[in-house]
Amino acid sequence: MKRVIVALVVALAAGGAFAQDAPAYAPGENPFQGDYAITIGQPVVVRVDVQGVHLDGVNVTPLGEVKSGERVKCEVAVDGANTADRKAELTTVLLLEDGDGKPLERVTLDAFKVKAGREFREKQRLPIDAASLMEAKRVYLFVQVSF
Repeated sequence: MKRVIVALVVALAAGGAFAQDAPAYAPGENPFQGDYAITIGQPVVVRVDVQGVHLDGVNVTPLGEVKSGERVKCEVAVDGANTADRKAELTTVLLLEDGDGKPLERVTLDAFKVKAGREFREKQRLPIDAASLMEAKRVYLFVQVSF
């Protein structure tokens, strides 16, 4: 009997350790605007809810060698989920800035649609100046949600 109780306690404790609530999303205005630290190639965590569209993060990843004086093809990804009950269209702009907040380059994604009740990972390939990639320390994110 003690073995059954011990096994049950261990199972409940293990289940509780893995059953964590998802982190909350901060409410955001539409259009959403935010300023974040960025390391190129690493995800920027956003965690904001814009009218039922959860924005988890963005990532700018060079697809080739970053050589000074050249434009580099990059994958720009936006992650999230549309928890609203209708299809949404997102317009997304990233303004790469240096450590002092000086603008380096504006990166504009093509608008994309997200079905209701679906997670999304939108990836677009865009050329970005190598100097902007090397100097970027901040990103100013703009996301407009339209229904």
